[in-house]
Amino acid sequence: MKKSGFALAVLGAIAGAASAQSVTLYGIVDASINYQTPGDNVNGGESVWKLSGDGSHQSTAGSRWGIRIAEDLGGGLTATAVLESGFNSDTGTSGQSGRLFGRQSYVGIRSSALGEIRMGRQQTMSYEMMAIIDPGSNASATTIREAISIQRAGFGVAGAPGATTDTYQMFGTYGDRRDNALHYYTPSFGGFEAALYVAAGEGSIPRTNGGKLVFKGGQLQAGVSYEQAEKVDGSSAGGKSLTVGASYDLGVAKLHAGYNEVRDFGFVNGGTNGFALSPLVEDSDAYTIGATVPLGKVTVLANYTAATFDLRGGGDRDLSKVAVAVQYGLSKRTLAYASYEQKSGDLSDFATDESNVTVFGVRHAF
Repeated sequence: MKKSGFALAVLGAIAGAASAQSVTLYGIVDASINYQTPGDNVNGGESVWKLSGDGSHQSTAGSRWGIRIAEDLGGGLTATAVLESGFNSDTGTSGQSGRLFGRQSYVGIRSSALGEIRMGRQQTMSYEMMAIIDPGSNASATTIREAISIQRAGFGVAGAPGATTDTYQMFGTYGDRRDNALHYYTPSFGGFEAALYVAAGEGSIPRTNGGKLVFKGGQLQAGVSYEQAEKVDGSSAGGKSLTVGASYDLGVAKLHAGYNEVRDFGFVNGGTNGFALSPLVEDSDAYTIGATVPLGKVTVLANYTAATFDLRGGGDRDLSKVAVAVQYGLSKRTLAYASYEQKSGDLSDFATDESNVTVFGVRHAF
């Protein structure tokens, strides 16, 4: 009996130690059938059918798998880690330029009283703000974070259409993630939460830093974020991004609104989330309004976004987008969806994706 009691005690201790750490495997697989029409000055304006599974705005979310780890260290401390890998469901290839854990890769310590510190590849503050402002949240036709591919000829730059294409954000988040980042998140104080980060620059990639302040109370969520990329020797990269936004849940619908300005406009290059100063755009201003309407198993999302790009050579160009999406919950983890978007303005004829119809899409989460 004594031996049995001792064995049970040992097994109990081992089980207790094991339960102090949790390891969660999670993921999303998303794919859709799309009919896309480019601007009149792009590839003769010919429309194409596509099967999209690369996490672009035609899908509701980027396909991914990840591991989330938490270990109770005692005394109100928890060790945390996230490894998240993006992939293209239509081809089975890795996303984020082939990185194994290109979406996120960090380790941290969380204190119930002092907040959390994280180290590694992480999301930017303006990216996190999209959870408040964007009815499309991560991605869909209604997302305001859509990357717009514009042929330089659309800005009045010499050269044949299609010779060179640059990618811009209508609602410029100035990149989604940062390598070598140190983040600090405060606990919640009366609904207010703050965060700061610095990402060390390496080589030609500039050092970036920023912060955000968010309020969450009742039906209201609101926040502001500011980020900047410092110029480095031998590089003209740099810039600043300010984002302000809010959402309010009326019950019958959730309303979203936001404003974004970017100065010394830079864009992500080479899939590294580093910056290259735009050769064409100096500044941009954008605003957005949207709504999320739950109707039982059906959810309707709608959004209007407008942006003005100030050119380095003088003058400006504008681009706007209206989009609507319908999602149907087949279960708690699986949904089917369809969407439509249409762009207009000075740059619409030079956009590689002027309009898009998602005929049918499916997302499964696990």
